[in-house]
Amino acid sequence: MEIKLHQNATTTPRTRKYIQTSTKSDAALAEELNISIDTVKRWRNRDDCYDKSHRPRTIHRKLQPEQEWLVLFLRHRLHLSLDELLEVTRLLIRADVSRAGLSRCLQKHRQERLKKPDPVSGVGKIWLDAFHLPAALTASQPLLLMVTEQFTGHISFALCAQEEKEQTLNGFANYLREELPYRITSIELTGQIPEVQAMASQICQQVTPTLLPVSVDGVCSTTFSKSLADIVAGERFDKRLSLGAVLLEYEDILNHRVLRNRLKSLTPSAYIRQLLHGSPRFDIK
Repeated sequence: MEIKLHQNATTTPRTRKYIQTSTKSDAALAEELNISIDTVKRWRNRDDCYDKSHRPRTIHRKLQPEQEWLVLFLRHRLHLSLDELLEVTRLLIRADVSRAGLSRCLQKHRQERLKKPDPVSGVGKIWLDAFHLPAALTASQPLLLMVTEQFTGHISFALCAQEEKEQTLNGFANYLREELPYRITSIELTGQIPEVQAMASQICQQVTPTLLPVSVDGVCSTTFSKSLADIVAGERFDKRLSLGAVLLEYEDILNHRVLRNRLKSLTPSAYIRQLLHGSPRFDIK
């Protein structure tokens, strides 16, 4: 039978059995076997002769369900490799997550290797995600809008309050029309919330002179039962900031600081600027 010993073990099961059955003193056995007295005492007090498991009983770096959902969402929306996803997760979601733990999360949810987006389609196709947020995260602005450019992963956030929905939509549409570093060519709306579909159509009409196609890409929903500090505990999270301020900080990190291998080791913003050749606006067909 193959015996598996700890790499730093100074005794074998046979030696340990000898210690347990011997009538010699601890000092005499330590001198005879050329081991410490503490080792002799430890094995004399044990009921068996084999090493115990060295695996930690509690893995504190395990991702919470809400954090797993965020990891999977960023994985698909931003097309991040495992190493890129690890960097983003540590910065934004959980600072002490390990690469192995992140890999286990992807395996748990049966995530296959991502297919790289087709660069031939150009820049300008976006996903518009909309989520109703629970009061535990924000009571005054319960609707979160997210715009993600499908090829580069350039992302933008907006929080919408019910009583200021029209004003927020107008401001968001103006941002998409004037401030984005690319021109929107098509929109894919995720979710089947009637009010969101109407909002998407309204945004489309304001962003370009013609109505752009809006397609529904399934339903994205999850239940967030924890507070903001329990869900996002990354290196860059500041408990003093509101959700809106946190989203702006995270938007800056994702767009301007995290390099992507498939974008020639550039950030989304830098890659788009390179395509522009110095021009502030462009339209790629």
